[in-house]
Amino acid sequence: MKLLNDWFTGPTNDNYEAGRFLWFISVAAAIGYSGWHLYQNGTFDIMQFGLGIGALLATGGWGISTKDKGAKSAQ
Repeated sequence: MKLLNDWFTGPTNDNYEAGRFLWFISVAAAIGYSGWHLYQNGTFDIMQFGLGIGALLATGGWGISTKDKGAKSAQ
């Protein structure tokens, strides 16, 4: 449970953040949809998956880090 608490809370671990939860859900959904596509069609394009998951991870991480830096500077 501590791992999930660390994943979904901000730097102070005081409260849960929707952005972190939505980031996790979007990555899990991308992996699930890729698995479902593989099951249905029997094909898997690693380049398309890699670009898509990389974009989700990069933009989600950038957004959360920008929010954390802004909240830190506002204090």
